[in-house]
Amino acid sequence: MEEDEMDSLFEGMVLFTPNNSTNKSELDLETHNRHDLVNNQPQQLPLQQQHDYAQDPAAVESHQPPSSSSSEPLDENLFSDLTLQFQTPTQTQEEDVVQIPTSKPTPTPTPKTTSRHNSTSRRKKRAAGLRIGYARSNSNSKVDDDVDDVYVDDDNSLPLPPISSTPVGPTTLPSVSVEEQVVVANDQVEALPELRLDQSKALIADKLNRTRQSAASVSVSRKDAIARRRAAADHLNLASLEYANLEKQLEEACEAEDFDTAQRLSDSLAAAQKQKQALLDALRDAEANCDDLDSKMHHLLQSQIAAEEECASLLQRFATDASNDADLVLQTAEAHSSKETDEWLSSTEALQAKKMELEIESHIIHDAGLSLNTSIDTLVEDDKLEKECLCKKKDILMDELDKLLALVKRKEQEIAQNDHDIKQVEERIDRALSDFQDMQSNIQAKSSDLQAGLSQIHAETEALSTKKTEINAFLTQEQEREAKLRELARASAEEAETYQQVATLRKTLMSSILKSREDKVRLAKTEEELSKDVQMLQQDVSATRATLQELSSKKSSIQQDIATSKQKILFIDKRVPELEAEKKVAATARNFKEAARLAAEAKSLNVEKDGIQIDMERAILELEKLEQEIKETVNRLQETEGHIQSKEKEVATARFERLLLISGIAKAEREAALELGDLEEANLLLAEAEAADSEAKKLQPIYNLKLEEVESLPKHFISMELISNLGRKQLEDLAASVQPSQE
Repeated sequence: MEEDEMDSLFEGMVLFTPNNSTNKSELDLETHNRHDLVNNQPQQLPLQQQHDYAQDPAAVESHQPPSSSSSEPLDENLFSDLTLQFQTPTQTQEEDVVQIPTSKPTPTPTPKTTSRHNSTSRRKKRAAGLRIGYARSNSNSKVDDDVDDVYVDDDNSLPLPPISSTPVGPTTLPSVSVEEQVVVANDQVEALPELRLDQSKALIADKLNRTRQSAASVSVSRKDAIARRRAAADHLNLASLEYANLEKQLEEACEAEDFDTAQRLSDSLAAAQKQKQALLDALRDAEANCDDLDSKMHHLLQSQIAAEEECASLLQRFATDASNDADLVLQTAEAHSSKETDEWLSSTEALQAKKMELEIESHIIHDAGLSLNTSIDTLVEDDKLEKECLCKKKDILMDELDKLLALVKRKEQEIAQNDHDIKQVEERIDRALSDFQDMQSNIQAKSSDLQAGLSQIHAETEALSTKKTEINAFLTQEQEREAKLRELARASAEEAETYQQVATLRKTLMSSILKSREDKVRLAKTEEELSKDVQMLQQDVSATRATLQELSSKKSSIQQDIATSKQKILFIDKRVPELEAEKKVAATARNFKEAARLAAEAKSLNVEKDGIQIDMERAILELEKLEQEIKETVNRLQETEGHIQSKEKEVATARFERLLLISGIAKAEREAALELGDLEEANLLLAEAEAADSEAKKLQPIYNLKLEEVESLPKHFISMELISNLGRKQLEDLAASVQPSQE
């Protein structure tokens, strides 16, 4: 009964570490059996018995040791229902953005256990979990780790607790070199935004410099064109003065009836008219050239505005990209930090679990050592008592030997037999002690391995602490990088806003210039069209006057013919009576031949008179028609001259407005030239403005023009070159000064 109670201490107890690998682990089973002694003598323990469970690792035979009547009862429920489970992640770590490889765990080999007959090497894999307690799991539970169970099949046997040493492997830690590579990669990525911003600014500066250089080139060409236009205008003014002088001289010659001088002046006037027209064409070409250069300047200013808007868009896009990069960096850093933190937590939990496992195993080994010592004492207690009894019996027998000398031979045999029994008991005790000595050595070796494992766990805990510090430092560095990217994005957005504001200001100011330029071009086209109309009307007047002159000449000729006919009729009327009288005289004188001649002559004169009268009547009718045609021509001429005067006034009005625009634009350009320090261009523009004002003042009294009636004249003129060269602050001031005047 006592052996049954003692054997129940570790009865059915199994220590195993299940995992999900498909590799079949070997199962080493050491059993120490003692042979039954005949006639209640103790059996000897065998050395080791190893069973290979490679064919069926899921099943482990449990041998129930027989009861021992000499053992004291122990607590059967010492490890009853004791269960400790821990599951570590087996999934492969995913690669990070920077692809940080993780090293695989390297299990520490299990120390070899040496027995008296053979030495067995055990290779164990890292456990994914630990369960301690009675083997009461489901029937389909698998055991794939090494289990060492000791069973005693003797009446005097003592069951030993199964001891399984879990190998302690180093925890997976990212290598330092990989972290350094990550830092270098992050530095390279961090340098990219600044490089992109510098490249963008360089591109912006290059575009704006090219635009400014083109504007400067056009400004130089425009300066030359203004000089040529001023020279052409001066030449045209001189030619106009000469033409007016010739007209005045021609009128004086006509009044003085100096027709030779008038003819010579008329020829000179025609040549002067051709020269004036050529100079007018040259002036128009110069003005067209200036307008073309103004158009080029306008296009360049539009290109500059477009470039500034493109710069603003580029910087705004960079700001958006930098902000998105900052968000991505922060998200990546947080994800990487979260992943590293999860790995760190997993490793920490695994270390804590292994530490707890080793502490429990150490506790079990310690308890097993205590139980072993107690079991040894309990196991040899009967033998010691038997030895004491035999020694006492020997003493009694020695006493009996002394007392019974007669029975010496028989007693000597009994003593020899008793000594033999004592020797056997001592040998049995020595063997038992020797067997348990191996187990004690094994327990001490495993305890040393456990202490080494605990030390290694402490070292790995320190490494995990260092890794946690590195994770926090990496997260801090990425947060600083994210803040730097956001600062770059903010600066880029502000610069983009500045470019956009400048482009908007240039557009706003450009609209006023564009309107003035369109008005100037419109007025020039109107003036040119009206001038062509005036020329056509003047040509019509000249043609009408020529026609009127022809009609007048024809009328004079007809009037002369009528007067001649009248004189002829008067002559005939006077001659016919004379002929009649002479005919009567000749007839009276009976000069019939003379009378016949006179009668024929009188008759001929009458016939001629009739013909003359008919012709005269026809001429009178034609004269009436000519007079009507002349009247109509005169009316048409007067009407055309009225149209000419109206068109000339329209031309003068358009020219007056255009001259005011030219004067205002020239004054604005002069102010810009003075501000930019170009005195030569300022003087040319001043002369042009004064000439335009002078001509406009001359037109005012002639055509009764008033400055207040001009609606298209802006109140404030702005120079395109000034808009192109001014900065944001100056443009704001200029826009502020222009806005109230426009309102």
